[in-house]
Amino acid sequence: MKILFALIGLMFATIGRAGASDSCITCHSDVKRMSALGVASLTVTRQEVENQSRMTAGCSDCHLGNPDANERDQAHAGLARLLVVRKKGLTADVSPQTLPLQYGINPMNRLYIGTQKDGKITRDASVAAVSWHDKRRDTLTQDFDVMKKTCGKCHEKEFAEFSKSTMGTNGKQSQYKGWLDPRRGPHNCGPWFEGNFERMQAATSVPMSRESHLINQKACNTCHVGCLDCHFTPQPKSAGDQSKGAHSFAKTPSSESCYGSGRASICHAGPEDRRRGAGYFGGSYSFPEGNEPDVHVKAKVGCLDCHESTKTNAAIGHGMIKRQAGDSCVRCHSGAVKSHVTSLHRKLTCEACHIRQVAGYQGTYWGPGKIAGAATPYFKFKAYYGYMPEPILIKNQQGSWIPVKPFPMAVMNQKESPFKPGLQWRYPADLPDLQRTDDAWAYIGMFGGLPENNKALLWLQIDKMSHKLGKSRTCESCHDDPQGAQRRLVTWEYSDPGAAIFTGSHTVLADRSGLFIRDMRSDNIQPEAGYTLSAFAPWFYLKDKWQVKGDFALPAISDRKGYEAARINFENARKSGMLHN
Repeated sequence: MKILFALIGLMFATIGRAGASDSCITCHSDVKRMSALGVASLTVTRQEVENQSRMTAGCSDCHLGNPDANERDQAHAGLARLLVVRKKGLTADVSPQTLPLQYGINPMNRLYIGTQKDGKITRDASVAAVSWHDKRRDTLTQDFDVMKKTCGKCHEKEFAEFSKSTMGTNGKQSQYKGWLDPRRGPHNCGPWFEGNFERMQAATSVPMSRESHLINQKACNTCHVGCLDCHFTPQPKSAGDQSKGAHSFAKTPSSESCYGSGRASICHAGPEDRRRGAGYFGGSYSFPEGNEPDVHVKAKVGCLDCHESTKTNAAIGHGMIKRQAGDSCVRCHSGAVKSHVTSLHRKLTCEACHIRQVAGYQGTYWGPGKIAGAATPYFKFKAYYGYMPEPILIKNQQGSWIPVKPFPMAVMNQKESPFKPGLQWRYPADLPDLQRTDDAWAYIGMFGGLPENNKALLWLQIDKMSHKLGKSRTCESCHDDPQGAQRRLVTWEYSDPGAAIFTGSHTVLADRSGLFIRDMRSDNIQPEAGYTLSAFAPWFYLKDKWQVKGDFALPAISDRKGYEAARINFENARKSGMLHN
């Protein structure tokens, strides 16, 4: 009964504020007054906000500030504002904006900050990112105090659950304590810089600054979400749909929100279309641009249709998303799933056959450079963007074959390493689905031989591919080699700082003796002033060092004649149980 009265009290308090006269609405709904202040585009009425947000909350319920004050500075005191993150220092600009948020047509960069130039509104080139007002201005990470006072005021249970979720606590990436974490190893995204300055400085052979360390962490934090990243969906007004506008919200997060809602390659767009290179959306999100999207995009099957969340299981907790979505295939493909379990290929996951060309990073190296204008020993030279024709298949911890994209990694200026060479898994197989991944990595070793930036810690990033599902790969792509060897010629183009754009290639070989990166080569490299070749292209000196022992070959086919017959007639292959129906 106490809970009931509390909810009724909160409802009337909210309605009371929404219905009361306050300075927010008095000012912002007055076209003449807003025009006189030079911000006519920020005019908005209470009815518009209610239509778009589908909420009766008052302005201060979401934006804070002081609605009882009539003077602008007093009314705006403590106001939670949109954060404009500048390229220089990744500093958050919270000064009042004279222009509203701008809308483009490129899905990846749909939302942007505008600036007036020659009487026209253009994209502000000084802006690195746009963050919503539930982020901290100093670190750009989640501002739980603001969330609690705003979203959490009405959605108390959801806020409490989200603040403990993997997304809310940055639970995965924050486990990487420096480059030498004994449990997780080094990672392509880099370490969690916050709280690890002394540990990393002790293991780094060149000086580090706290300024660059903080900026590196800010760069990480721009990807980690608050309430608004998932539920806030600003868009242009529509005469035919009153729910569209600058205050639009969605109860169920859209797939676009998982990819950053049009604020560049952030959230899951980064790890999926950049790092793994086999993302759900592809298209303008992919690097190189234009990689095919997942077949489910056209079918309008969204992220939460496959990945379990509170949408399908209230007990999972708000903000928790089940990473493993394999069980969901049976909902739409029950016949194929059931017949696959008894087929000759039953040890292959669905995505092992149904993911083909993968894009994104084909090499990444952490070396001296500049981040947001500050010198750092740890700049991520990542723009080795290119294509691998098909993924490499390896066995996961349960013995099933999964698709991966092995690519070379290095971090320079290291003093020591606690790792032993070989294939390793990021997370143990016995962890629950909400905590585990099927990502692997392979430690190579510590190497000198560079003219500067010694020593280099080398590893292979071996992330599991899960998206860009589509038409099955060919039989030849797996079984062309009688011994089960897998060879992939990878082509790429480098376009990060340090040098003029250059192109290159390497070969990934997986056979009975190991996993190798070979024949690394490029056209002429022209380093820019202030950069060393060893910082962004250590492979130039280390060449074929990226190799790890083990059996990475596919099972050899004993009946080549039967294989040839099945290869040219899929119907016979299905009838014989070689393939699923």
